[in-house]
Amino acid sequence: MTDKINDSNNFNNIHNSKTDIENSKANSLNHNVAVKLINCDIADGIVLLSDHNSLRADNTLKESINQLINDWKNSKFEPQDRLIIAGHKEAENINQNIRNYMKENGDLKGPEYSILISGAESKKYANYMAGDRIIFQTNDKDLQIQNSEFATLVSIDESKFVAKTDTGNEVSFDLNKISFKHGYATTVCNPQTAVKKDVYVLHNNGVGIESSNISMIGNAEQVRLYYNMQATKNVANLIEQLSTAKTDSINSKEENNDVQANEVRQYQSAQNYRKNDYYSNSEEDLQKLRDAIAYRADTIACDLLGEPNKRLSRYGKIRWGDHGKIQVTTEGKYAGKWYDFTTGQKCDLLSLVQRERVCSFFEAKEYLKTIVGMSNVRQQYPRHARTNDSQQYTQQPENASLG
Repeated sequence: MTDKINDSNNFNNIHNSKTDIENSKANSLNHNVAVKLINCDIADGIVLLSDHNSLRADNTLKESINQLINDWKNSKFEPQDRLIIAGHKEAENINQNIRNYMKENGDLKGPEYSILISGAESKKYANYMAGDRIIFQTNDKDLQIQNSEFATLVSIDESKFVAKTDTGNEVSFDLNKISFKHGYATTVCNPQTAVKKDVYVLHNNGVGIESSNISMIGNAEQVRLYYNMQATKNVANLIEQLSTAKTDSINSKEENNDVQANEVRQYQSAQNYRKNDYYSNSEEDLQKLRDAIAYRADTIACDLLGEPNKRLSRYGKIRWGDHGKIQVTTEGKYAGKWYDFTTGQKCDLLSLVQRERVCSFFEAKEYLKTIVGMSNVRQQYPRHARTNDSQQYTQQPENASLG
């Protein structure tokens, strides 16, 4: 009997070790993918996903969504460990479908309450029950919740909801004071409050992977990227679209290989990319903004990150945080570039704005234009203060989306 117990223990130890090794390999793969995407090596990142069966192609968007939802249903991970990243409309669709499944499966408990989420004329409602996944859309210091932070509803009544955040904080909040929505799928997430094991990315109509979401891939044990061949013909076209999204972030040409740069130029020319003057991406406009960002890199970084660490800073390279974790180059050829020593992330200041403010590319672009004096933006952006590595600030305009 003792021998059988020992054999069983040995088997469990072997199984656990094997699982640890597999998880380590998965984490290493996803970290490498994230690093490739952050460093604008789009082609290499996509090839890595494809080589490990993490790239899914379907004929239509509907088929992609159905495949994603089916994979989500069959996930071995708990719901709070899963994350779906999609465009705004697609996220709404996925949220509704998964919630219906959760309700039918008995995972949602107690009474169901409908909350008005749009104007009185349209009268659009969202339904909630205990067990529903939500994502907060406001910051609240008293409740210690952040914008884009995930939680699970614990109990609800007509005036008060109680939720447990994914960081373990249980909060009770007034429905009229705290903004939130269903959180099975989202457009933008806060990597500081949402470390997920199982990540699903839905790509459609040229929507790229935002910088604020890339770190989610690096921390995951399992990642899948879905695209449909109506919007994206093949893997080469997928690389073109994602490369275009990264080039829109004003990366210098030397930071992209010649193949990707040519793909981007061909794709932008063929699609007559974004004609709207308000979101103009002409080479002339990009060059003007690129020059302005490089010239005022120190001003932009201070507005975004607060007071720098003067002890660790030197001429042309300014550091932020108690340990100088973030460095921004303000002089020379690479003025306007940043590097995070703790994560290895690096890119241009526009991507840093997206990461720190948890906002979309266009919101980050307009934020920068206000600082360099190139835009008559309709809204004001508050200055944030940062005095140490642990402080986060995630305020963003509502309804920010990847698209």
